[in-house]
Amino acid sequence: MPGLFKIMQTLLLLGLVIAKCTWTLEAHKYKGCFSAEKLEDRALKILHRNRYQTDVHIDETLYHKLGTKKTCPTVLRSRSVDYSNRSVSPWRYSIDSVEGRFPEKIVVAECLCEGCIIIKGTGHHEAQHHVYNSVPIEQTQMVLMKTICLNNPEKYSLTSHFVKVPIACTCVRSRI
Repeated sequence: MPGLFKIMQTLLLLGLVIAKCTWTLEAHKYKGCFSAEKLEDRALKILHRNRYQTDVHIDETLYHKLGTKKTCPTVLRSRSVDYSNRSVSPWRYSIDSVEGRFPEKIVVAECLCEGCIIIKGTGHHEAQHHVYNSVPIEQTQMVLMKTICLNNPEKYSLTSHFVKVPIACTCVRSRI
């Protein structure tokens, strides 16, 4: 019976780990209602405490508007310092802006090609191939959403949510 006890102990431990992960990924409402003036300061303190950069200013002129037309390049820029231009799965950065979310603006990666740019033969002919797919690499990030307090509609509270943010693109074999 020692083997059965060890299996049950492992299953119990696994159940506790899963429960803890599920609990931490759920939305968390922070206590208190704040005026509109104090809400941003409170949000920045919460994000800073959770080790998110809060002092970054995003210059929107450097990024594309999310959802604008994308074109897949026909040639890789091998001398570029940016990975996004040298990758066989190139991407660009855009701004995802949501009012009432902290941070309000998040920089996201958008894959420029459906397939991947593959170099064929000795002539270095580059072309997009659909045997491979360009897919985003995502990172989970905590955001805070502004919600109206039920007991005082002139004040707001904060609720944390976890969102997947595309940070780059990579090339993978397509599913058959």
